[in-house]
Amino acid sequence: MLSMMATLTAVVAASDYNYSQVLELSLLFYEAQRSGKLPIDNRIPWREDSALGDRGQNGEDLTGGYYDGKQEMNLHVQNAP
Repeated sequence: MLSMMATLTAVVAASDYNYSQVLELSLLFYEAQRSGKLPIDNRIPWREDSALGDRGQNGEDLTGGYYDGKQEMNLHVQNAP
């Protein structure tokens, strides 16, 4: 991880573009798309916990994940047992 950050810093220093800002805003975009119980350090002031009661056909817990652009679909990552 440290090597990747050093490489990123070198690329940013040698570029006319602010890649650090691009990366920061990209991560912020994805944080804004989260659903479910959000962490305490949530940086999106208008995004609150959402879709906490989502259940599958057999009662599976479907909370969490990310909204798509239309906010009609919830994408979930299942944990392996």
